[in-house]
Amino acid sequence: TEALLKDVPPVYRTHVNDVLLAALGEALAGWTGSDSVVIDLEGHGREEIADDLDLSRTVGWFTALFPVRLEIPRGGGPGELLKAVKEQLRAVPNRGLGYGLLRYLGDEEARSRLASQPAPEVVFNYLGQFDEALAQLPAGYRPAREPRGPERSPAARRSHSIEVNGGIAGGRLRVQWTYSRALHSRETVQRVGWSFVDALRRIIEHCRAPEAGGVTPS
Repeated sequence: TEALLKDVPPVYRTHVNDVLLAALGEALAGWTGSDSVVIDLEGHGREEIADDLDLSRTVGWFTALFPVRLEIPRGGGPGELLKAVKEQLRAVPNRGLGYGLLRYLGDEEARSRLASQPAPEVVFNYLGQFDEALAQLPAGYRPAREPRGPERSPAARRSHSIEVNGGIAGGRLRVQWTYSRALHSRETVQRVGWSFVDALRRIIEHCRAPEAGGVTPS
């Protein structure tokens, strides 16, 4: 985790999110046998899109959700994978914030075209570094010890077949895979999950090598 946070980002000027999505894309592409994967990316939606937009009196998540198609290069090694995914993510305008505006508030043609697209089966959300957030809490505040209870109704329809949520807590990267046993076996999800871990380790190992590094168009 320390290498992911400190050693990897300067090599190709990437964010942690880029690295995790590169590893996830390779794992999913290996599972499906496809050279591209479509993933819904979820974020807090609190993007700085205007200088006069003041969010200081708001609470909670706005939630930006938008699909991204990642082309996964074959045979190029971890460095080529990471650079390719980084550039594809940088090409998304305003970190995807405009997708929801077009999908639900755009003109009729835009709404119809986006609504007709197949929905991605996988959603990914990197929640960031909880340790930094907890360190900023006022004195006397700490995470609650009791369980938070179910996160969804058992009668609700699933939005995605697989949900992948990651974050860093207690100095460790933690990634949770949520799936339905009616759709996938535990062994299948575990296999894809370990492929993700293997890809992530290869990227980190590559970025710590002396010959790694370079700039990309973005």
